[in-house]
Amino acid sequence: MESSKRGRLLGRIIEDFQRSIRPMRQERKMSQKELAKKMADPVDQSTISNWESCKTPMTLEQALDVLMIFGKNWDTFFSVLSSKVHEKNTKITHCTIEDKCSDEKGKVE
Repeated sequence: MESSKRGRLLGRIIEDFQRSIRPMRQERKMSQKELAKKMADPVDQSTISNWESCKTPMTLEQALDVLMIFGKNWDTFFSVLSSKVHEKNTKITHCTIEDKCSDEKGKVE
């Protein structure tokens, strides 16, 4: 797989993971502030907000810490996440510099 394609795939996996934080947190009735304090290296509430909205990226250590806080199996979690992203990527046939991707029918994703 070429590097630009890997980059897009990794970006989607990271974004999908970060967008999954809010539902996991809400399932536990946990506020952003509470999650921030539970982190191995505590962060601000605004950091959690920025992760959930994909404004700032997380480190691998932070992602694994979040999974441990919520009692998720990282291997299973990332396998499911990766397969969901792979399904999305099988539709992509062309990407422009602006990273707007279109499928075989020309629809922009």
